[in-house]
Amino acid sequence: MKRVLVVSVEPPWPAQHGGRIRTARVAEALSSHLDVLVTFPDHGERQVDAPVATAPLPWSPPSALRTRASGRPHLGGHYLVPIADSVGALCVEFRPDAVYWSHSYLAAWAPPSARQAPHVVEFANIESRRLQTLVTSAQGWQRMARRAEATKAAFWEPRLAARAALCVALSQPDRDVLRGWARDVVLAPNGVDIWPYTPSPADGYVLALASYDYEPNVLALRTFVRDTWPLVRAALPTAPLVVAGRRSEALRQEFAGTPGVTVLGTLDEVADVYAGAALTVAPATTGGGSQLKLTESMSRGRSVVMSPFAAQGMPSAMRGTDAYWVAEEPQSFADAVADGLRNLPARHAREQAAWQRCEALGWPQAVRELVTSISTLADRKAAS
Repeated sequence: MKRVLVVSVEPPWPAQHGGRIRTARVAEALSSHLDVLVTFPDHGERQVDAPVATAPLPWSPPSALRTRASGRPHLGGHYLVPIADSVGALCVEFRPDAVYWSHSYLAAWAPPSARQAPHVVEFANIESRRLQTLVTSAQGWQRMARRAEATKAAFWEPRLAARAALCVALSQPDRDVLRGWARDVVLAPNGVDIWPYTPSPADGYVLALASYDYEPNVLALRTFVRDTWPLVRAALPTAPLVVAGRRSEALRQEFAGTPGVTVLGTLDEVADVYAGAALTVAPATTGGGSQLKLTESMSRGRSVVMSPFAAQGMPSAMRGTDAYWVAEEPQSFADAVADGLRNLPARHAREQAAWQRCEALGWPQAVRELVTSISTLADRKAAS
């Protein structure tokens, strides 16, 4: 059987949040056709009995000076520099027919011994554009550092794409960009795990579920609570907002005095928090362009009020449907939230429309073309 080495930024299992879920589901889909080994720097929670073979590698943070002074991405160096030799040795031992990099910034630091096999590079975002959106939210040295990283990305990113045997885009806009850089690009949007549909409760809360160790999510939540939430409460004085997700506990004290806001913190399982929600919100205006939490919410029968920025990353199967709200200004966003809370029949109609569309977005369907392309690459390598 042909072999594929998947290099991830963290342990994919347990698949509890966006980045982990995607890498886990791609690896699981590949393992149905190929011999897959997943390797990663060993930090954070790790599931011992993972459904796909794993090779965790000892890791500790490297010097920031080394990674920032390089022309390559600081973030990729942060994770890969300490394990580069181990990844190279693993390639010699495992002899993959293809190497799948779960993030482009990791592939930019690929050791020479890993370059013997064709490289498949996933562009979770167009990094030069993502980094540019983060410049304006920073100040002082941090702003300078982000501008430097964005400038570096404009150099290394297209060159990396041109060298890759296959580039992976998560959205059509990103695919269009990559087609200008690379010879072979496949579109593999985020899929969903399909759950039974249960209508949202009449007295449900507004749910802001995200990874709050990612700055764009924190900034968006703060802006939402400051500018939009008071307008929701003016329309519906008893409306509740629940904040949950990775590292959200760090925000508990900050929002302790805000009427109607409860912070749950990091969750081991999200089913219960979705069950009590009337709808979810995705107010981000910076960061990456494809948010897995949008389709995850809809696959669990909860519609979303989202910003135009978030809506750009919606899969094509969801576009043109009355399955979610898109709003930009605080008042229009608040009006959409209030309308969703008030109008139960209309809310349930949106939920069902979104949930039905999710049936076409199951992970096997979403990554089918990607699996086929990697299998073809592996066959060519094995035959050469």
